[in-house]
Amino acid sequence: MMKRLLSVIPRVTSRDSAAADSAYGLDRPLLLLSRHDPWRIRDACEGTAIFGATGSGKTSGSGAAIAKAFLRSEFGGLVLTAKPDERVSWQQYCAETGRSDSLRIISPEAPWRFNFLEYEATRPGAGAGITENLVGLFCNVLEVAERKNGSSSGQDYWQRTLRQLLRNAIDLLHTARGRVSLPELYQLISSAPQCHDDLQSERWQDQSLCFKCVAEGERKSKTAMASADFEMSARYWFDEFPNIADKTRSIIVSTFTSMCDGFLRGVLRELFCTTTNIQPEQTLNGDILLVDLPVKEYSEVGQFAQVLTKYIWQRAVERRNVAENARPVFLWADEAQYFVTSSDMQFQSTARSSRAATVYLTQNLPSYYAALGGGDRARSEADCLLGCLNSKIFHANGDSVTNNWAAELFSRSWQFRGSASTSSSSERGPFGNSPNQQVTAGGNQSLEYNVLPREFTTLRRGGPENDLIVEGIVFQGGRLWKATGGSQLYAQFSQKAT
Repeated sequence: MMKRLLSVIPRVTSRDSAAADSAYGLDRPLLLLSRHDPWRIRDACEGTAIFGATGSGKTSGSGAAIAKAFLRSEFGGLVLTAKPDERVSWQQYCAETGRSDSLRIISPEAPWRFNFLEYEATRPGAGAGITENLVGLFCNVLEVAERKNGSSSGQDYWQRTLRQLLRNAIDLLHTARGRVSLPELYQLISSAPQCHDDLQSERWQDQSLCFKCVAEGERKSKTAMASADFEMSARYWFDEFPNIADKTRSIIVSTFTSMCDGFLRGVLRELFCTTTNIQPEQTLNGDILLVDLPVKEYSEVGQFAQVLTKYIWQRAVERRNVAENARPVFLWADEAQYFVTSSDMQFQSTARSSRAATVYLTQNLPSYYAALGGGDRARSEADCLLGCLNSKIFHANGDSVTNNWAAELFSRSWQFRGSASTSSSSERGPFGNSPNQQVTAGGNQSLEYNVLPREFTTLRRGGPENDLIVEGIVFQGGRLWKATGGSQLYAQFSQKAT
């Protein structure tokens, strides 16, 4: 069924400016999916979604081929991890492609540290330290922590009130102390007045960082704008916050503190709340950052840390000037359902102009629906995200939802179905010969799938029994493949080290 083995375009090694332009030009091929069908930097920057059941070869087949093509072409990138063995795989990819010196592993055993609040407050560029940007960091992580079924106005209410709490806490802390740190933010919110009686209590005043920050802020010299912001924050904490219903206030506060708790102790505190010696911008110069906090090992805290890092990286990529530095970068997430958020759709809509290549791998379509909270809203968000990932590769899969969705993606065409029949009579012919026989032939046209759903269940899954060959069917929106003349391209990917 498959036609040709996937091959890799040799890396461009010339260092003069003309060669650099050619190496990073959008039409430069990265892979050959058939003899006449290159997969280019342009295609990579339009995003890629890879589907396949466990054991289908999606990671070791098309995933490994794309990853090594990025590395050979000197891409920088961010790698998120769900499984403990992913670090070893990427170390192998980098060794095979001569990129070991570019790999930076963020893990408890490595020296790299990233204080995300300090970075966001002091980074170069417009928007650094702006309260709403800092609020966005937390809300992106809390979106993962607080996903609910369905889409209700009540959920929107919790999101608004949480943003209000964070906004006023950050403004107050920055005005009073001139900085924003996660431990102090946690302490300020935890020590806020629960009722108006607290405001009159000397014991509460002595112990409350919230009260101390208001007092310190009042004494600080401020611009007219800063003074207005401070007054809003003080009014929120001393008037509005104590008036919130006890249950509502408790939910808002615990939503934030439960997320922060993991960052304030152990591994995450050391990695993300101490100092900074590595930054997302390093990927723009070719570094590969791998966050080695696999979800299967670190559970929610690993997931939160990686979602936070992803969001900050995406914003750094969007800020860069491509005219000055055209090096493509990639975002890699196997088991991507753990890391998707609503910000991914916005990022992917402009990813090509930012020279950013997103590659998301997962087993099936329902895994996205479930991860995004289920219900109609989750389906809409998942469909929107996948619509922004223009290349799609389908490996062996037994999930009917995914297979039928893929079949619809490859569309239908009018196909001729022939038919034939024979009939005979017991009467002998006019010359006493054998009975009369009649053969009739015909056919009709019907609208049929170009790729039947059952085809995805029989694709080769690699391993010795398949000569280390993984089969996949490739789709790219708006493209007819030269090898087939249709929207479907049958490709083979080798699991052998290259």
